[in-house]
Amino acid sequence: MNRATIAAILVLIAASAIAEAEGKAPSVDVQALTVQPEVSIRFHDKRVYYTDSEIAIKVSVFNPTSSAFRFKLAENRMYSLAFDARTGANRHIEVAQAFKRARSDSGPAFYREISVEPGEEYSFVENLTGYISISESGSFAVQASFWPDLAPRELSDTRKPLLSNVLMLSVRPASLGAPTATERIKAETGELLKPESIPPDEVIRRTIQARQRSRWNEFFLYLDLEAILRNSADLARSFNRESDEGRRKMIERFKLDLQGFRVEAAMTLLPSEYEIVETRYTENDGSVRVMERFAEKGYISIKEYQYELRRREDVWYIVGYTVLNKGTE
Repeated sequence: MNRATIAAILVLIAASAIAEAEGKAPSVDVQALTVQPEVSIRFHDKRVYYTDSEIAIKVSVFNPTSSAFRFKLAENRMYSLAFDARTGANRHIEVAQAFKRARSDSGPAFYREISVEPGEEYSFVENLTGYISISESGSFAVQASFWPDLAPRELSDTRKPLLSNVLMLSVRPASLGAPTATERIKAETGELLKPESIPPDEVIRRTIQARQRSRWNEFFLYLDLEAILRNSADLARSFNRESDEGRRKMIERFKLDLQGFRVEAAMTLLPSEYEIVETRYTENDGSVRVMERFAEKGYISIKEYQYELRRREDVWYIVGYTVLNKGTE
């Protein structure tokens, strides 16, 4: 029996004893004393935040009960989690467009089931600016809402979320020219770079050209590194065993290994020429077939690449590829 359960029982006993001494029936609400799973939030990497910063929030689900706590965690955490942010004057801050689109999507919500044993906790990290639109500086009170069985989509669904503690956030005006994960600086022009809503074949064209020019920020811009990593059976097994924080680090290592050519990946080979020969796509899935030529010592090798893409928030990302050797010339 854990400490929280013992404390609840002691409170109940004390209340009953007082009521008995006064000749009254106990009036303690037993359900109110029921120990519940707890959700807490804190800054993952506390630092100075600006209106154009990413704000990493660590969300922890703690189980103080005496039995395992099981819940569903959506792959897109926006189906499990929401944030409320308010100014000092209690003015509600608007939610981000990405959050609005996710919650209005009528498609299926994919999830995995998590089990947290008594006295243990499960944590993951989310970018707060994906949930709320912080376009002004100031101080904000932030609270998270977590639905163990996924957020309701029907107005008639009255299930209540678990509420976290309130976190005080201070945001300064935009830092001048500071790049973020979604807004990087072009190496040669100094312009801000972020994914654009362009067709699949243009995504491939820009990615190949970025590799030809060794512009790594542009090369990685449209790569879904997690999806590509999962295409390797060995890496996928290791990835699935990691915690959420471990997965973030594994993706970052994978990115560095690709850039440093420490892993074999046909994606990072340097083509001397390329030709896009076929593009096919539906609303959310696409494929682009490309003939690429590579200058070897004394000959040219030819390879046929089939790139697979998936659209997310109106942007096409590369999620996989296959390669066929087509001979030499």
